[in-house]
Amino acid sequence: MPPHDPDDDIYAGGFRRLMRFLEKRQIPFEDAAARLPPSDVDLEALNKAIVPVPTQDLEETPRFSADRKWLELQIEFQGKSQLELLHGFLIAVSRRTDPPAAAMPLFHRIWEEQGHVLAAELSVRWLISTATTFADCGQTPEQRACGMGLSTLFDLVKLHDSERRASGDAGDTRRRVLRPKKRPPLAFDMAPYSLRGGDLDKVMLARLWALGEQDKTIRPLAFRMLRMVMSDTRSIFARMQDFKSEKMQ
Repeated sequence: MPPHDPDDDIYAGGFRRLMRFLEKRQIPFEDAAARLPPSDVDLEALNKAIVPVPTQDLEETPRFSADRKWLELQIEFQGKSQLELLHGFLIAVSRRTDPPAAAMPLFHRIWEEQGHVLAAELSVRWLISTATTFADCGQTPEQRACGMGLSTLFDLVKLHDSERRASGDAGDTRRRVLRPKKRPPLAFDMAPYSLRGGDLDKVMLARLWALGEQDKTIRPLAFRMLRMVMSDTRSIFARMQDFKSEKMQ
């Protein structure tokens, strides 16, 4: 293996700078514990209660305070259930340094008791954030592995398909296939995936499904996200199946 030259890093400053960037994103909110309800809060009642229109001005709250974050989420979840608002706040504080001790137990209690509700109601953004939280703070190896897999899967689909979108190609449109000799090499000199006979995508999805089956707490989240992959025709996974169809024969 050749020696590493920092000047060759595609991200200026390499991983040292990336880690500093991550640390800045993990600065804790001020007085976050004061915003949390009792650990035995009635989750069913929260699910039935609707988030009201905010009465406080966003600019009147300190920028890095828990009150500011709560207000931002209240604006986002206005008209939705207060369970979703609390869940979003728990994610926001738990993925930062030194979260309140009560935050993660309450997050896990929500998914143990109301996971089927949240899995059906949350937007894709919050489904991904939930998966990332399980990856960071899961109670079992299955939760952490499944959370990391789901989070990485959706993040990479977003990166890949955003680049494709910039070219003007619709997600459900297959591009023209070049002859093998005209195809450029892959990054890291990896062997290319076989568009006709490859099973990498099948194995990846099946392994994540199996992890979801093994843990009842993360199961509703895993099944909702993976069924989205199974049904949406605009992602790279759908295009891979299109390449394998009779249209390519």
